[in-house]
Amino acid sequence: MPPRKKRKSAGAPKEPEEPLDFVTHIREKAQKRFASRRKNVNYDIEQNVREIRALLNINAEIFGRVIDSASNYGSGESVTLTRHGFDVVKVRQSGESTEFITEPACSEDTFPINALLHLPDNLNGVLVVQYQAAPFNNFIDYNAFFRSALMLHDDILEPFLVKLKDHVESIHVLLGEMESWLVESQRKIEFIETTFDTKLETPSPDQEVSDCNCPSGHGFTRCLRCSEKFYHHTRDTISGHRLCCQFNYPGHKFRCKKRVPKIHILKKYDHDGKFEKTFQITTESEQAKLKKCLEYMDS
Repeated sequence: MPPRKKRKSAGAPKEPEEPLDFVTHIREKAQKRFASRRKNVNYDIEQNVREIRALLNINAEIFGRVIDSASNYGSGESVTLTRHGFDVVKVRQSGESTEFITEPACSEDTFPINALLHLPDNLNGVLVVQYQAAPFNNFIDYNAFFRSALMLHDDILEPFLVKLKDHVESIHVLLGEMESWLVESQRKIEFIETTFDTKLETPSPDQEVSDCNCPSGHGFTRCLRCSEKFYHHTRDTISGHRLCCQFNYPGHKFRCKKRVPKIHILKKYDHDGKFEKTFQITTESEQAKLKKCLEYMDS
């Protein structure tokens, strides 16, 4: 039996030689690339442009609000947010009195920001990406990217806008989560004010601070002078104190600064028993327990 002849591989289809046919061919490839597999997709350019512009404006506003609380946004795929508020209400014994107190707390959380730094694969490689002005030059300027996209041919623009809107919506969700986490502190302040009929001010990182006297520093706590975490600080070889890395220069060595919590007495009862308790008011269940405790003390 004679051996079979191997078939030659077809390879990539030959592209058209005629200029207009070549243009049509490239656009058809782009249409197939951006075509959505979802059903009932709205390709209406006017509506999608309207919705994307609205989302971009809202996203810019939220970004402006949350970035003031952010650190390490100059590099990496995540950003750390810092908020100042009141997380707990404590019950303590002071002499023959029982006091309900609270004190300022600083907390941090980290959020992935890949969507703000990179285009998804289904949008990449079509237009030149522009970035925001310093100090946010790692963040994509989506408004400029959107304006560049509007120069695409309508046959490409229709499916492209669908993909872009999906991505801008995902950014909106991310920024919303970041802002929601930040405003939690305000909701807790409002709960304390309502429950104890008092008035509290949102703690500021510049209030109630003093030079740090702890030779070991405070680890992951942020210095209020230079905003770096204490473990980044250099140690003075003579005193053993941690020193601000940002403000040390010949003849001017600044010691790091720490927060001195200001205790707020919310309510006081004449009670000679010993009763100590801590309520984490971040959850509704803990808030309910605190209210029950107050009802008991008032009875």
